[in-house]
Amino acid sequence: MSAPANSDVTLLTEHFSYRPAALIDDIVNSIITLSFKATEAVEKGLLAANPSDLGFKIPPQTTPEAQEAAKAIADAAKHEIENGVHQLETLLETKIDKNFDRLELWAFRNILSVPPEVRDWVRLSHYEGLSFVEDKDAPNTETVTIQRKKLRETQKLHSLLLAETAKNEATIAELKSLLLTPRPNQEPDTEAQETYPAFAFLQNKGDITGDVSHPVTTTASFAISQLPALKSLFENLKPRLDELANGNGKQGLLGEEEKTWRKERLEFIEKETKRHLENVRGLELGEMGEVRDGEWQGKGRKLGKGEVEDLERVVGMVGGGEGDPMDED
Repeated sequence: MSAPANSDVTLLTEHFSYRPAALIDDIVNSIITLSFKATEAVEKGLLAANPSDLGFKIPPQTTPEAQEAAKAIADAAKHEIENGVHQLETLLETKIDKNFDRLELWAFRNILSVPPEVRDWVRLSHYEGLSFVEDKDAPNTETVTIQRKKLRETQKLHSLLLAETAKNEATIAELKSLLLTPRPNQEPDTEAQETYPAFAFLQNKGDITGDVSHPVTTTASFAISQLPALKSLFENLKPRLDELANGNGKQGLLGEEEKTWRKERLEFIEKETKRHLENVRGLELGEMGEVRDGEWQGKGRKLGKGEVEDLERVVGMVGGGEGDPMDED
């Protein structure tokens, strides 16, 4: 089927809401059904007729042989009628198919067709109000791809903003917890330990009832309200300072029994580190742990008598016994 014929079939199918060939098929099927009914009526009429009326000679049935012959003639007439009806039916079907094929071709050429000069101008009822002019702003593959990329990046940014929002909310909650006053009925050994409100005292106004319209007065009132607390702290610190200055009769030095385990640990680490640097690394350290660089930076450590004798012995071995021995004085 050529392209114009396909275009006509498509257009007519959309207009009729069914295929044009279906119309011809329905007509042919209706005619075939009527021919079947006609041949069936002919067969019934012939079978109901007397065989003698159809040209069959039936002898008188006076003897049994005559009856048998009449019965055989009746069977032969029935067979002849059925065979003839079948041939008639076949003939009708052949003629119907041949002629209705011609009808189908003629109908498709003259009835179920659209003239070429009006084919491009046909507008169906459901096409009214539609614009077939190409729109420059209509979406295409490129614009859709760009929008998808923008959507993907927007979703990523949204996820990052949500994460940043949650992080900021957690930070704000921690900062607020530094200003909130702790609950009086909260147990200290609970599993969910809250942040200690280190700056809660800033909100403890006491008897201050000033407003923000007089900030200097409010600040002065707040400072005055904190004086009793500072005074009590100073009174508690003064005995400690005297005790540290006098040492309770120990010339300002703490005894070994009063050293804390942290201080003992630090002294032990410093002592062992200094010994390692002097004995293993070969460094010369001062009293405060500074490294001597060969210049005079104070007295070094004192040498024992045994170390002096060892040095004299080494000098004697190197010099080969020449010269006077070193004076022990």
